[in-house]
Amino acid sequence: MRLHVLFRLLAAALVAGLLLGTATGSAWSGESPSAQEIEQAKKHMRAGVSFMQDPDGPKYEEAYPEFKKAYALSGSLNALQNLAICAQNLELDGEAIELYGKFLEGKGDSLDEKVKEQVERDKEALQAVVAWVTLSTDKVGVTIQDVRYPRRGSPITNIYQGSIQGLKLGIHPGRHKFTASLDGAKDLEWEVTIKNGGDYSHTFAFDPDAPVTADGFTDEDQQGLVGQREDDGGKGGMPIYPWIAGGVTVAVAIPMVIFMAMSTSKKGEYDDAVGVEPISEQEDLKSDLETTSLIADVLLGITAAGAVTTIILFATADYGGDDESTETAGWPRFGVDYTVTPAVDPGGSAGALITGRF
Repeated sequence: MRLHVLFRLLAAALVAGLLLGTATGSAWSGESPSAQEIEQAKKHMRAGVSFMQDPDGPKYEEAYPEFKKAYALSGSLNALQNLAICAQNLELDGEAIELYGKFLEGKGDSLDEKVKEQVERDKEALQAVVAWVTLSTDKVGVTIQDVRYPRRGSPITNIYQGSIQGLKLGIHPGRHKFTASLDGAKDLEWEVTIKNGGDYSHTFAFDPDAPVTADGFTDEDQQGLVGQREDDGGKGGMPIYPWIAGGVTVAVAIPMVIFMAMSTSKKGEYDDAVGVEPISEQEDLKSDLETTSLIADVLLGITAAGAVTTIILFATADYGGDDESTETAGWPRFGVDYTVTPAVDPGGSAGALITGRF
């Protein structure tokens, strides 16, 4: 039996105010509540009960702030229990685990054994699946919306206040879409499938090219962040774009070889069928041959163009660093000034013409 069912059985006593017990130091650090605060807490408890007993089903989202206010005013451990129930059903798993722990610690041996077993089971179930997600921002005043899309039912939404220092949340597993919003800036989104017991982190950078500055960061911290963005001290190195061009060329060359082999095979099948097989079958084989050959030719052209582009990029890339490192990095230059020019002969073959001058 889930705790919200147990909650309904205790509703009559709750409405009468009997569940607003004495606060304990282990669960509530405030001073003893005044009579006025107790009365206000009772009103919030009754409002929470009303939302939980709604004819259309418990309204946890509406009941949650009522129990939270009741606990803040009175320190009632029973209000804390009801708050934990709402947090669990709202999929605030990390918060629910913490609240259940405070409730069990505060009640101690005075808690009914059946209720204790139920609370411990719910807490252990949450601990078994909860995933921890740390969300950071590079600006203050950021609001983060978390929408989980269950396989059945409506999406579940929770709202958090962003933190530069990092906000660690206990998240329910599943497919999530986090949206960070900041006044005057475009929303940033992060979609992720969170697995049971996983540990994730993500930073929403509204201004990734600027150093992070905000309360809680010292000048030394900021200098460290800026230092990570500085250059490599003039050492230079091979640019990435020639490698990208080479990778694309190789990726296209593989299906080119496959289709060329298929074309050769289909040419043999067509030659064997000419004068032997029915005209209709010959036409089908001829059509297959033409299609395969056309694809092979297109891929051959793309591969040739990619190869030429790769050669040009390797030959003309700026390797960075000082003059000496440029002379020796990447493509060996050996003190020769040269130019690279794409060339295509009348037969359709592609290549590159490299001319040099000592």
